[in-house]
Amino acid sequence: MLADTWRERLGGWRHLTKLDPDRPLDGRRLAGVLRSGTDALVVGGTQGITPQAVRSLLERVAGCGLPVALEVSSPAALVLGADLYLVPFVLNAGDPYWLVGAHQQALRDFADWRDEFWQAVVPEAYIVLNPDSAVARLTRANAPLSPEDAVAYGRCAEGLFGAPVVYLEYSGCYGDARLVARVARALTRSRTFYGGGIDRPERAAEMAALVDTVVVGNLAHAGEPELLAETVAAVRSTTGRSSSWTRSWS
Repeated sequence: MLADTWRERLGGWRHLTKLDPDRPLDGRRLAGVLRSGTDALVVGGTQGITPQAVRSLLERVAGCGLPVALEVSSPAALVLGADLYLVPFVLNAGDPYWLVGAHQQALRDFADWRDEFWQAVVPEAYIVLNPDSAVARLTRANAPLSPEDAVAYGRCAEGLFGAPVVYLEYSGCYGDARLVARVARALTRSRTFYGGGIDRPERAAEMAALVDTVVVGNLAHAGEPELLAETVAAVRSTTGRSSSWTRSWS
C-alpha cells in the first residue's frame, strides 16, 4: 500500500515535470526546472532507456528539494533511488507485453523487492491517444480512440483494476480537450493525469481545468526555462476537477 505521506503528496500534485533520461539536459535547463515551481519531477521516457541513463539522471536530481518519481516504463528503467515509483500499464496496448508482460519480467528479474519499495509503488493506467507517438508505436496501441472508448478504458482502470492514476497520454501532440474532459468526469476515485503538447501557459491552463494533474515534458528539454515556470503559474491559477482521490484511496 502506498505510504500515507506519499498518498497525501501525490493527491496534491497539480504540475509535474517529466525528464527523459534519453534526452540532453544541460545544467542551465535543469536549474530552470528546479526553480520553476513544479510540484515534483518524473524521470521517465520511451526510447533509449538504460539503467545507466536512469541512474545518472536520478543522481543529478538527488537532493534537489523536489520529490522525484521514477516512471518504470520498462524493466530497464527499474533502479533504486527515487522517492516514488510510477508503474504504467497500457490499457489499449495491442501488444499484451505492455499490459502485464513487462511487469512480470521485472518481478522475475529484479531482486530488491523490499517492503519499503512496495510502499512507494503507484500503478498508472495509461490510455495512449496519439497514434503517431513513440509509445503508441512501441505498444502497438489501439489509437486514436472515440470518446466513448476512452471513457470505457478509464472506467476499466478505476472499476476493474483499481488504478490510483489514469494517465491520458497524447505525447507528441496536444490532446482533444473534449475527450479529456469526458474521461475525467467519468472517474470518481482515480486521479487523472494529462500529458502531451503542453508548450505554452494557455494549454497548461486549459488542461489543468479538466484534470487533476498536468505533466509537462518537452519544455524541460527545449525552449526557454522561463516558459516552463509560466506553465506552472498557469496551472496554479486554475481550479482543477473536484477529485476525491485522497479520501477514496486512503
